[in-house]
Amino acid sequence: MSLVLVADDEPAVLEVLSQVVEDLGHDVLRARDGEEALGLARARRPQLVVTDHMMPRLSGVELCRRLRQEALLKDVPIILLSAVLPQGAPEASAFLHKPFEITDFESVIRQSLAAAPRPEPVDVGSPVEVLGQWVAQTLQGPLDAARAQLKQLESVPTADRATLASLDAQLQAMEALGRNLKDVARLAAGGVALQPVEADLAQHLLGAVTAWRAHAPVTLVASTEPVSVRFDPERIRQVFDVLLANAVKQDGGRGEVTVELQASRSLVTVQVKDRGPGFPEEEVPRLFAPFQTGSAGAAGLGFYVASELARLHGGALSAVSRPGQGSTFSLLLPRGG
Repeated sequence: MSLVLVADDEPAVLEVLSQVVEDLGHDVLRARDGEEALGLARARRPQLVVTDHMMPRLSGVELCRRLRQEALLKDVPIILLSAVLPQGAPEASAFLHKPFEITDFESVIRQSLAAAPRPEPVDVGSPVEVLGQWVAQTLQGPLDAARAQLKQLESVPTADRATLASLDAQLQAMEALGRNLKDVARLAAGGVALQPVEADLAQHLLGAVTAWRAHAPVTLVASTEPVSVRFDPERIRQVFDVLLANAVKQDGGRGEVTVELQASRSLVTVQVKDRGPGFPEEEVPRLFAPFQTGSAGAAGLGFYVASELARLHGGALSAVSRPGQGSTFSLLLPRGG
């Protein structure tokens, strides 16, 4: 039994081809376009790829070329199906011109699998890791297309600016979700390596707050003295952004977001406070668990990533929240001295 990836944007054709492969005794991965097929191939490493040529986002020929560029997929046989390419493409291992007989399709499936190299078993990772990588990869194509279309709309003088701003916010949320899913996958695999430096945490916090002031009023309460801590600037900025994004959203533009920095010889605490609706008390203990449902919504995945990044720094992330009284998120980081 082999794993076969079948890609076709016509649902009826996809179902027929997949059924034929299953009747031959193989497992099937189904993809509705080239980008989805590429993401599935990277995540699951099939023994054979069957792809139509005329597909949205990524054509069959371009999918062949992209697969040939992947170190782990370059030797996987590919059957290309097309009604417009009379001779197929050199990147494909086999070619069938549409329309074709099912018996011909079955024959080329058998021949391709018989000639396919048998890869050594590999650990594809936990289900969470595989799912995170695949979803993040699959999301990227439509998000890039939507972002390009939004830029075109922004140049139209008669476009409704409030609607465009709302679309931009939704795209940012989806892009953040994709980034968080990638980080969840890396965290699950133990693949997040910090690059710590000794630096002034106060200056980095000021930079994050300044950036978020473009979206809403944020008050920073901190000493002017430097706060030297050993940390990964990129990853700690990621934690700041998760907490500030949540606070600005929860506050609803009322200008009651406050960020406080406190430091002792052994510990630094950054608190991000809002006066929004808060979270139900029963949800607070679960805010930092992955894939939780509730009022946190997609932001909960960001909380999980932020808490894991804090843990990798030897610190911790906690929250206190009550309905109607807002929330306080606290980042604790150790320091020497």
